[in-house]
Amino acid sequence: MALAIALFGKSAGGDPTALFAWVTGGSLLAIGALISMAGMWTATAAYAGVFWCFHFGLIAAMASGYISTIDLPEIDAAWIVGPFAGEAALLALASTFAFASGAFMVYAWRGFGPKPDRPDARHEIAHPYGGVGATLVFGAIASWCIVVLMTGGLPGFSKSYEDFRDMTSAFSMAIGIISPTLACGIVIAFTGRTGWLRTCAILAFAGFALVALPIGLRTDVMFPIVAVIVASARCGRTFSPLKAGAIALALLLLIPVVREIRTVGLGAMPGAIAAPRLDALVEMGGSLRPVEQVVRWHAEGEPYELGASYWAPFERAAARLLPGLSVTAAENDLRLMNVLVLDRIGAIGFSPVAEAYRNFGALGVVFVLALVGVALAAIDTIRDRRTAVLAMATLYPPLLINVRNSFVAVPVQCVAGVLLVFGVAFTRHVFASVMTRTYAHPSYVRSQI
Repeated sequence: MALAIALFGKSAGGDPTALFAWVTGGSLLAIGALISMAGMWTATAAYAGVFWCFHFGLIAAMASGYISTIDLPEIDAAWIVGPFAGEAALLALASTFAFASGAFMVYAWRGFGPKPDRPDARHEIAHPYGGVGATLVFGAIASWCIVVLMTGGLPGFSKSYEDFRDMTSAFSMAIGIISPTLACGIVIAFTGRTGWLRTCAILAFAGFALVALPIGLRTDVMFPIVAVIVASARCGRTFSPLKAGAIALALLLLIPVVREIRTVGLGAMPGAIAAPRLDALVEMGGSLRPVEQVVRWHAEGEPYELGASYWAPFERAAARLLPGLSVTAAENDLRLMNVLVLDRIGAIGFSPVAEAYRNFGALGVVFVLALVGVALAAIDTIRDRRTAVLAMATLYPPLLINVRNSFVAVPVQCVAGVLLVFGVAFTRHVFASVMTRTYAHPSYVRSQI
């Protein structure tokens, strides 16, 4: 079905509302089937929910009649009723079916949902690295604060989103490292041993969220929280439907407030809070715009990249590590989709659907999103709980962040997270081996004096 929609689904033009309605219904059907098979609190289901919000939120709001084009900003109204919005919506639908199909293949092979632990395993510690996670949280937040203070002083903590981006542009690489480090750290800390260090890490993250959300750093807060919920569920701690509904409602009310603050700054907070709106899906659903743009560019004659944007991060990493290799400066390398979009349109984010289409067309969309479904279902079906939780800490946040960003940072973030965990595990193993030897015991040391 994914292939059929991708290859043969075409927009008839005119008012796209009717098309948006059945596309929305089809996407909900696919995700509902996936959740019923995999479970609500799995990495696969959570990713599908996040993906749906960022790619179908706007068209679902239009299809339901909650908003119309006259309610949208002029720039959004222009593309959503344009000749390529319908095809973009169909590509998003095809990618949803492809993602679900990839996950189903893994579940059919390895069994549905996470592998069960022993009955008493819920009360065991998932891993012994909680202290490392807390250290990562403290270090990431401290580094972020240093960057803000160096570039904007104390007023930098109350900037609008655009001003914050401009202010910290010279430290974009540092910010790109801090974000996944914080996500990895809070997942490891939250799923580790309970105690004052874990509590301090959670409080530090909550304090960071209170500062970062008003600035507009939505993904730096929301995606780590999603990863924490999924990893916690793998440890046997899940939210009740009532709590989940309350959290979802709070987010729906909070995101429009964040949007106002992103545009205007902290001065918009009182008015936004006084008149709350449930248009969060409209705000998040704008990630369909990059899909519309790449479809438009191809229709205007631009060729497919044929994998260039996927290869570019590896080539650039090799140039940093190997002598004699040189590459174009990142800000001038238009193979990087974040650079291309920023150069042509502005800071509108990006999408895995858009990147797949830009490289390989409609077939690429089906193939790439099916691979993502396979990868996440493989994480969900890992038998060993410790391995599963650490995979969710290191591999899952970059994939979540990629829902509304380009692929460029995903490889280095995943590799860095995996190397970190292996390094910590190796160090702990060596230290434990040394300390258990006879010559390391105090009694042996005293006997030699």
